[in-house]
Amino acid sequence: MELTLSTHLLVHSRLDDETLAAVADAGYRAVEAWLAEPHLPWRHPDRLQAVRRRLAAHGLRAGSVHLPFYPSVPELLEQGRRWSVIDPDPNHRAESLAGMERGLEAAAVLGAAGAVLHLGWPEDDWRGDAPRLAREAVGRLRERARACGVRLLLENILSVGTRSARLVELLDELDPDGEVGLCLDLGHAHVEGGGGDGLLEQLEAALPRLAHLHLHDNDAGSDQHLPPGRGTIPWRRVLDRLGEAGFHGLAALEIRDPDRGAGGPAATLARVRPAVDAFRREHGLTAAHRG
Repeated sequence: MELTLSTHLLVHSRLDDETLAAVADAGYRAVEAWLAEPHLPWRHPDRLQAVRRRLAAHGLRAGSVHLPFYPSVPELLEQGRRWSVIDPDPNHRAESLAGMERGLEAAAVLGAAGAVLHLGWPEDDWRGDAPRLAREAVGRLRERARACGVRLLLENILSVGTRSARLVELLDELDPDGEVGLCLDLGHAHVEGGGGDGLLEQLEAALPRLAHLHLHDNDAGSDQHLPPGRGTIPWRRVLDRLGEAGFHGLAALEIRDPDRGAGGPAATLARVRPAVDAFRREHGLTAAHRG
């Protein structure tokens, strides 16, 4: 298992040379690129090619991307604009699906192997048309992902319809050949498990399709996106089970920055590095660092 860094931690900075130098200086070799403007110009292939070259120049690569679920950071924070591929409004849904398709194309330009997808938003109501709309969205995006040479990865996002067992059931119906995988977000699973064995149950349910992980921590009460080890996730049990199952995929550290980029990217990375390095040493997770 290789630890990578989700650039969501740095979403309030542009993914420019200064930011990439700070990521490389922190020791990472790979990132999960967060497709959000102005952090990353994911709608512009020529500019993305330049980002890919800058990544390589700093000894980095895009191991995966997170598909967009809002048009841009300012539009989310200032206008509350969000994208959902299961939005009941057909115009909003069409806009969202088009954004995801362009996101898959961006993943290909960046050279990423996988692209993480949210099926809606936390606490969505899955009693109506949502299951049908989810099936339609996954079917359409699977085709685009195949054309782009990128693996689509469905994430559990704190909603009944995206728990591991439901996602596996959906994929067994739509994708019997196993083209699409699961991204198990361990922090989300811990919240839904309420601090009990629910996290391990979701992990067990995900294993037949497990291809990717999101790592962050919380107190089992809310989705805090803390550095691993700063909450109550039973990491030893989780990592032991992953080892028994032979998981060798990427595990993206998806940590939130409550300071919204204060002090610049190097300062943001410095704030979380002690916790991340302690977690890495405790569990022998050295693959994502150069030393």
